[in-house]
Amino acid sequence: MTQVEMMAEMLAARHESACAIKMLSQATSGFARGHPGGNGRNEGGACAPVEPCSYHDFLKMHPPTFMPTTEPLDVEHWLRILEQNFQLLTMTEEQKVCFAAQQLLGSASVWWDTFNVMLLVDHHMTWQEFTTAFHEYYILASLLNQKLTEFLDLKQGSMTMMDYVNKFNHLAQYAGIHVDTDEKKRDYFYRVLSCILQKELYTGGYQTFGALMNAAIAMEGL
Repeated sequence: MTQVEMMAEMLAARHESACAIKMLSQATSGFARGHPGGNGRNEGGACAPVEPCSYHDFLKMHPPTFMPTTEPLDVEHWLRILEQNFQLLTMTEEQKVCFAAQQLLGSASVWWDTFNVMLLVDHHMTWQEFTTAFHEYYILASLLNQKLTEFLDLKQGSMTMMDYVNKFNHLAQYAGIHVDTDEKKRDYFYRVLSCILQKELYTGGYQTFGALMNAAIAMEGL
């Protein structure tokens, strides 16, 4: 594939990627984004080190690596952990991008090499530009829709209640407005239980999702 074709492919995916980022934000109620850290004065009066940290200093933080994944939340988790590390170090924008790129493995590393080649020679990428490009490539609307469908179609089946609860809680992260309050989450959890469990739990008057969930788990053990 030529560089022109690769650029066309990336541009074609931008619309879907932008929608995907918005959907993920709604589904997770927003991850806490780290503020650019380490550059400037500490409001408490302590002066930050003048010299930027070294790559060795960065590695002392045990930064996570990233492999391509089918879980969109893994993308946010990786970026969020890196940003937490950045806040503890004095770093330039270029260092953030360069150090993060060293943590990419497998096809993620290939993606970065391809993306980096298409940048202008004198362009110094910021961390914000890196995270935007990373989101656009690794968080697709189709994948988020798939996760939502899995949640909406979820049934306990042959799973134990504990396994079912774990899967429910995991997929609920992608369910957005369906479970954006504790009441909605409680009611949805109740509706998809077996008729037998619904009958046994009906008179319990459980006011929160946690109380209902714990009661369902305890009831299975009886």
